[in-house]
Amino acid sequence: MPPRYYGWKIFLGSRPYKAALEWQKRMVRYRYSGSIRDTLFSFEHPDVFTLGRDCGEVNSKDLAGLEYHRVTRGGGITYHGPGQLVTYPIFDLGRRGKDLRGFIRNLEEGIINACAGYGLACSRDPEHTGVWIEGRKLASIGVAVTHWISYHGAAINLTTDLKKFQKINPCGLNPELMTSLKQETGQDIPLPEFAERLAEAYGVIFDTFFQDISLDELGELVQLEESTQSL
Repeated sequence: MPPRYYGWKIFLGSRPYKAALEWQKRMVRYRYSGSIRDTLFSFEHPDVFTLGRDCGEVNSKDLAGLEYHRVTRGGGITYHGPGQLVTYPIFDLGRRGKDLRGFIRNLEEGIINACAGYGLACSRDPEHTGVWIEGRKLASIGVAVTHWISYHGAAINLTTDLKKFQKINPCGLNPELMTSLKQETGQDIPLPEFAERLAEAYGVIFDTFFQDISLDELGELVQLEESTQSL
């Protein structure tokens, strides 16, 4: 049986977080207008901390000299950096039942299924979002929606330097609880490889065929949309 939906996937490599955040906002607008399909954007970011809606006051001295941003996703403070795959699903949840909790569970399930391919038996934690392995946190989830278009998403530690979490309590947790695929398996798993496996897992879960799209192809659609904004 053919998939119910068709979407796109693209791995954009290492890009500054601020640029990726602005990119997401534009893509949300384009998805809402119907100019693009449901799309999985995957990035790696230079060192940066993000503070979600549930994050209270943070001692600025702890982050002195470091890049950080307050953002609209759910959750608390977390770290992004080299060796971590960050995936942003820009999806129309309006046609997927407007079930935000279910959407978050599906994001977790996709990561669990992708990790199974590396011999890891990951699971959920009943009290915290994210993906866990024997009490250690491997991936964080934090999403936002506007007009039922999703943005932000999931961060999976592949070869992440876990010492970078020591400056914070990631999502209110002890930083010692953070783990990575490298720490659990001893493997240096390339980000594009895991991004592909994750897209395959999400294809099954979301009943969507995710086709590769290049930045140039996407840019043509974006330019077309922008050129008609003033009409």
